[in-house]
Amino acid sequence: MSDVTVYGATGFVGRLVAAYLTENHPDVSLTLAGRDRARLEAVAAELGGDPAIAVADAFDRAALDRMVAGTGVVISTVGPYLRFGADLVAACAAAGRDYVDLCGEAPFVRRMIDAHHDEAAASGARIVHSCGFDSVPSDLGMLANHHAADGPFERAVMVVHDLRGGLSGGTLASMRGVVNAAREDPEVARVVGDAHGLCPDPGAEADVPGLDDDSRVADLGARGIPGMARAWAGPFFMASYNTRVVHRSNALLDHAYGAALDYHEYILTGRGLRGRVLAQVLRAVTGAAFALAAGEGAAPLLDRVLPGPGEGPDAEERAAGGFAVVHSGRTASGAVYQTTVAAEGDPGYEVTVTMLAEAALHLRENPGDGGVLTPATGLGLGYLERLCGRGLRAYTRRC
Repeated sequence: MSDVTVYGATGFVGRLVAAYLTENHPDVSLTLAGRDRARLEAVAAELGGDPAIAVADAFDRAALDRMVAGTGVVISTVGPYLRFGADLVAACAAAGRDYVDLCGEAPFVRRMIDAHHDEAAASGARIVHSCGFDSVPSDLGMLANHHAADGPFERAVMVVHDLRGGLSGGTLASMRGVVNAAREDPEVARVVGDAHGLCPDPGAEADVPGLDDDSRVADLGARGIPGMARAWAGPFFMASYNTRVVHRSNALLDHAYGAALDYHEYILTGRGLRGRVLAQVLRAVTGAAFALAAGEGAAPLLDRVLPGPGEGPDAEERAAGGFAVVHSGRTASGAVYQTTVAAEGDPGYEVTVTMLAEAALHLRENPGDGGVLTPATGLGLGYLERLCGRGLRAYTRRC
């Protein structure tokens, strides 16, 4: 039995994950998995280290069951998950095998919660979605801020201060898939539009005015964020997923962050009139981009101008990226706590690969309860400390 299986090892991100594990954790036994043996063998030859090979189509449940039975933890980089992910999660939940992925698709996660949370809890499988740039900085940053605070938060925000890097082709394909599914299915649209859509019982969550609106601009100084006088921020394009993950974590943690948590995510646009105008422009551009993605004739145009799944930047371009986000939370005492999470390297590739691989290893080395979990509830602060040993920077202060 291998320690870790990388499913999708012939794809761009899958190859990077396999290479990361081979180079940084040579003691970990590895299986490369996918649907094409010849391509898997070619990747194995490039990597060295004699990894095992497993051939399994995403829709061949028997083959997936055999693959899962032969490993400890499965890493899946095969998306869009709405299209390709369900049978593998089902196999892991049934077999009691741990699983991590890069999913940023709320409808898929909702379906996995409904179909497999109880089963995974019974079998001991830890199904941890969203172990990349979406949504580790959001989810673990919020968890770290909570642990430093003197009580629950009355309101909290995450502001992106630095973001250097491009969207992966797989991420774009997933976003388009979610937008199209929401257009066609009212239930999917409800999940996507509900900030509590991934909570165990969305209807039982507190009603917080404006919580579902991910398109707002924010006067950060007026929101009482230290050091942000006259600073403005626009909508962060990943907020419509990340916030759902944070709210699920809060619910699974018995609402430790706050019974009526007011949490939003933004991206900093600058100070004064210029910052305000840029925030409004960003709002308009973001809305137009989602509208374009939802258009029935958009696919051919987007395919010509955007990277496709399996494509990505070279090593030099990946190294030039980076990000920094700052969580701010105010408690009933009036104290404000801030946690910064930052790293060098393209967030969607270099940093995500590290996050995903280390998530699998953290599960391998640390037992825990099963279920369909989040990075905060399935991996915890020990995982954040692990990432800090691999180049991530995270620190908290009381303002």
